[in-house]
Amino acid sequence: MKLAVVGATGRTGRLVVDLALAAGHTVTAVARTPDRLPPFAHGTPRTAQADVGRPGSLLEPLAGQDAVVSTLGTTGRTATTVFSDGARELVSAARAGGVGHLVVMSSAGLETGHLPFAQRVVTRLVVDRLYREIHHDLARMEAVLRSSDTAWTIVRAPMLKDGPPAAAPRVSFDLPLPGTGTANRATVAAWIVRHLGATATFRRRIAIADG
Repeated sequence: MKLAVVGATGRTGRLVVDLALAAGHTVTAVARTPDRLPPFAHGTPRTAQADVGRPGSLLEPLAGQDAVVSTLGTTGRTATTVFSDGARELVSAARAGGVGHLVVMSSAGLETGHLPFAQRVVTRLVVDRLYREIHHDLARMEAVLRSSDTAWTIVRAPMLKDGPPAAAPRVSFDLPLPGTGTANRATVAAWIVRHLGATATFRRRIAIADG
């Protein structure tokens, strides 16, 4: 499969690239600064420079790809449009380039009503306060995807950590996972690579956490 990974220099993006290379996919690592890409254990991807804040910059890297994975992130906590702007550029470039599957990472923090009362209070007082602006833009990003005709998959992950992939991660389709705590980046990356092109995930929100 021909796969492009947008946001490939991030910690999750790097894992997706390496796992996809290990699985035998032809990978294009897309980043604002490709020179920051590390060596990969399972091969060398093609590279492409693009910035989702620059309209049209994804057209060439995404043209002819079978699937695209976006692991875009931001280091700040102030108001941002990187996710919603990125979604518009991804959808436009995917449509123009004939991409068959678009996988985009989001946050489990967008839905908290299922949490136990004490955890909801902590979430409102701490997590929502810290990440409110990011969550607002992630919600806008998801709305852009839902209104498109793209075969998208939204992967909602909780707080991400480093570590090995979970042998049996918990996964839910379109519903939040109760008692969600954390997920290792490797867990999320491995699930994404295993489900590239899986039609059962098209136009679905996938909640994932370590077991």
